[in-house]
Amino acid sequence: RLRRRRAGAGGLETAPPRQTPRDEYDLGIGYMQRRDYALAEQTMRNFTQKYPNDPMIGDAQYWLGESLYQRQQYRDAAEIFLTVTTKHDKSSKAADALLRLGQSLAALKEKEAACAAFGEVTRKYPRASVGVKTAVDKEQKRVKC
Repeated sequence: RLRRRRAGAGGLETAPPRQTPRDEYDLGIGYMQRRDYALAEQTMRNFTQKYPNDPMIGDAQYWLGESLYQRQQYRDAAEIFLTVTTKHDKSSKAADALLRLGQSLAALKEKEAACAAFGEVTRKYPRASVGVKTAVDKEQKRVKC
């Protein structure tokens, strides 16, 4: 939606639309889809700071962690994924975050903690998607839990 206001000399000038939390979240998702992880990180960080009580906060945190994970910043990613699984454990991305937490820990050579995270996924989220459960299974074998 563009708001129009009169400009001088009879022309029309358009004002940028106001951004809603959803617009900002979608912008971050767009950056993720384009694999522009630095801009995705920046956008999701802004989102989490500006809208800490938004219903999408858990998902935004997950994507923030994912933007770090994709750039192999495993320690920072692990901290973010841990936040999702503890503070936003009802988020639609909570099971994915716990899986990614395990993968981040495995990448940091913290096998015991990684295996604990993988084991926790199906216990804490018995209704996790088949994709998540399959990935957990694969990771447990890869890390030799």
